[in-house]
Amino acid sequence: MLGEYLGGGDCTEGESLFDVREDGDGVRRSIVSALHDAGVAFEDIGLIVSHGNGTPASDRSEAVALRSIFGDAMPPVTSVKWSAGHLFGAAALLDLAVGLECARRQVVPGIGNLEQIAPGCEGINVSAASRSAASGIVLVISRGFGGTNSAVLLRAV
Repeated sequence: MLGEYLGGGDCTEGESLFDVREDGDGVRRSIVSALHDAGVAFEDIGLIVSHGNGTPASDRSEAVALRSIFGDAMPPVTSVKWSAGHLFGAAALLDLAVGLECARRQVVPGIGNLEQIAPGCEGINVSAASRSAASGIVLVISRGFGGTNSAVLLRAV
């Protein structure tokens, strides 16, 4: 056994096929639901694997949601789409696998092509360099067409 599923949350914004809410409400509600389902406090999360698809509207709204929950206590954040591309239907599976392995190794990979924080994403705890995870619990965020949002919490064992 490599890890343990702690809980998850899903919701839809239902705005349109491609648009996302600027206020990050769908992502925020998914994270809050996952925390409640898992019985985990936000302070216990050691790292976040964000959806981080690189589109300005999606990244900004995800940043709004993360700041609203974690504020200045945000754990390290990473994303894998910068290196693997967006795998669409398989993206969440890759994010889950990478997130679990990161939690197991207690490392948060840097975002290799990060040169500057995009406008609206200020305050997100990202880095071009790898860092240590704060704990073995990982939050994985995924988004999809039609305004779907999901958040899953895993614990490395």
